Amino acid sequence: MGRNYRWRCGIKKKIMNEIRHPEVRTYYICFDDKRTEVKSYGWVEPIQVFETIWIFDEFIDEVQWLAELEKYDIVPEVDEQGKIVL
Repeated sequence: MGRNYRWRCGIKKKIMNEIRHPEVRTYYICFDDKRTEVKSYGWVEPIQVFETIWIFDEFIDEVQWLAELEKYDIVPEVDEQGKIVL
């Protein structure tokens, strides 16, 4: 059984991973259980909570986050003001 599961009342349930009210904007990259495929990416503001069934890496440095995404051939779209669009 994968590490992202737990048994509750005889039912196998996926454990939720989360980022809850981070102190600063926190970027994430979600992966499948084998860390071979990027499932999602984005960021969480201090007033937000992010939950996912996927495992993820988190970053507080936008440049580092973008560099990691680039390793998976992902380049987020940028608007006319130079801000990342998700």
